[in-house]
Amino acid sequence: MPRLAIVISAVGSTESLEGTLVSVLENRPADCEILVALNKPYSDPYDLQGEVRFVQSSAKGSSIQGINEALAATRAPFVHLLASGCQVTEGWTNEAVSRFGDRQIGSVAPLVLDAEHDGRIFSAGFGYRRGGERYLVGHGQAQLTPGDQTSILGACGFAAFYRRAAVDLAGGLSPQLGRQQADVDLALALRTLGFGVALEPQSRIYAAADVERRQSALSQSLYDERLFWRNLPSTGRIGALAAHAGVVAAELVRSFARPRMFAQLVGRALACCQFGNYARDRRVLGSSSQRFARPTAHERLRVDRAHSGQSLAESTQSRVHLS
Repeated sequence: MPRLAIVISAVGSTESLEGTLVSVLENRPADCEILVALNKPYSDPYDLQGEVRFVQSSAKGSSIQGINEALAATRAPFVHLLASGCQVTEGWTNEAVSRFGDRQIGSVAPLVLDAEHDGRIFSAGFGYRRGGERYLVGHGQAQLTPGDQTSILGACGFAAFYRRAAVDLAGGLSPQLGRQQADVDLALALRTLGFGVALEPQSRIYAAADVERRQSALSQSLYDERLFWRNLPSTGRIGALAAHAGVVAAELVRSFARPRMFAQLVGRALACCQFGNYARDRRVLGSSSQRFARPTAHERLRVDRAHSGQSLAESTQSRVHLS
């Protein structure tokens, strides 16, 4: 059984998929398997069947469902999600996978660099504001600050490492959400279950801007609203609801009197028709978190030679400087 499964989601053009595949095949670690989650047919013109497993999604057009089916096809204890359009570097998995020596780590965010702007960060994971806004940590910057590091909630779905058991416990990626919401939903579930996230700046990946593919106004509003209500906190709800109202109001003001505004209203309204489902999802996750036995302090095993003697914030601050 391989230690690591690299799951490439085929989004965008065939050329971007093949560019990512070449990058991965040239730099792949020894103990891994490579799977490609397809949501549309691919002819495999380079006859890669012996080196790559192609998993065709049963739900046409659903990249999230395709990823979940690819995850179900592997038994590797650690998984790496990578979207087509990304380019990896030599040894990019080594330090990231070593982070899982800490049993409390459920996900690892690599340092994703901007392929189109040399020396700039594309993302170091994402943050999520309580009103329901996801943002890329460090985007456009030459280096990370300590404040950036503490704001990381999870690893971006286009370039993320996960502990497989943690993902299974959280129920995988939700097919009811888009790509830019499903990674937040999973990160919030992992946090509820007691798992943490680590940033690994020595794991470096280059990404083009289109790995964060723009969603339609209707889809983004629908998925954003679902994400917010699925993860409405049990404490501080009044503040979260007030912040969310501000986010929605600002969104509508920016698109006032344009067709986009009406699409956003429809998306938010459709999502609000499913309150019963969100409450059920929160109950199920809460029940799982109560049953899950978290490792105690004396059970934790830290395998982190790259950062020996330093905290994550200290080591990251000293090493993430691209100018």
